[in-house]
Amino acid sequence: MQTLIFTGPFGSNALATALTAAAAAAVDARVLMVSVGPSHPLATLVGKAPLPEPQALAPKLDLWCLEPLAGLNTIWEELRPSGGPALVGDELPIVPGIDIFLAITQLAKLAQGYDLVCLDAGPPEVLLRALGIPDSFRWLVRLLIGLDRGPGRSSASVTQAVIPTALLPIPGEWIGGVQEARAALERLRDAMVAPAATQVRYVLPPDRAGLAEARLNIAAFQLFGLAVERLIAGPLLPVGTPGLSALVDEQTAMISEAGTIWHGRPVYSMAATPMPLAVEQLTTLGTQLYGQASPLPNPPPPPPITMRPPPDAAIMLDLPGVPREALGLTLSGDELIVRIGPYRRHLLLPEGLRGMTAIRAARQGEQLVISQRK
Repeated sequence: MQTLIFTGPFGSNALATALTAAAAAAVDARVLMVSVGPSHPLATLVGKAPLPEPQALAPKLDLWCLEPLAGLNTIWEELRPSGGPALVGDELPIVPGIDIFLAITQLAKLAQGYDLVCLDAGPPEVLLRALGIPDSFRWLVRLLIGLDRGPGRSSASVTQAVIPTALLPIPGEWIGGVQEARAALERLRDAMVAPAATQVRYVLPPDRAGLAEARLNIAAFQLFGLAVERLIAGPLLPVGTPGLSALVDEQTAMISEAGTIWHGRPVYSMAATPMPLAVEQLTTLGTQLYGQASPLPNPPPPPPITMRPPPDAAIMLDLPGVPREALGLTLSGDELIVRIGPYRRHLLLPEGLRGMTAIRAARQGEQLVISQRK
């Protein structure tokens, strides 16, 4: 099973999701369209009430309106430290982005039997906040009690922690459970973003503001390890629309510029259309959207993040289209904090770079290479 995540500003994701899913089902793939609440625009698009369970729209096409927070209890029971407070999932605070994070991690278990899952993930900022949850948890655990296992393990962080674990009036197994939960959360995220399992199709508004935002968002997805496979520009005004020739000219220019910025990724044009749409209409429009190309995912690309081991240790980040002025780097202990516009990622340094105070960053095409300054 593979997952395609559709995300972009201004709410055009549902249309791109539905057209792709219908076109993929038409080429004999077993496809599940997934909408994540609260409003479930996919259901509105096909004229259905929200569907709490997968329901067939066509012989190989199902729709599911997933309420991810309903699975919070299950995930919490898997991660909850033993010996600690007897909290249930419904008592936990709702961290921004946790619903999307839970949805994507649950799909690996709940969508078995499908060849392809097409997920409408909503606005990019929500998904990007979700991808940063494990990093935030790691930062908090390192600050309070240090990291004694899993990714980022460091005896120095334990001795420098704000609260020495020997002084905490709670069982030692609970502290160990917190450490295991933190490592498990990172493993969940890493499995979720693996290119063989999940890729992104970015829905690009065809105007100057949309293009500027996409240059930050697409690079940010790559920074979190989630590969952006293709772009879908739209919804587009028809050529020759009376009184709107300037807007039509702008969207044509923006599509051309997007093809130049992300030259290794196809840009498809999606026309505006009234809603709701029947499955037959979705299939026709989806086939037109992709033309001679397959709507199915491309073969998995190389991971956007590559760690090179010693003796020539380095981090290679594939950050296509990111403006130089939007990129920032900060070294913080065993972590490299990478900033792209409003987004930040705390990356663990590989062996060979940890403990270094002198590193260098160099742009090599679309890659940013961080290595030791010699």
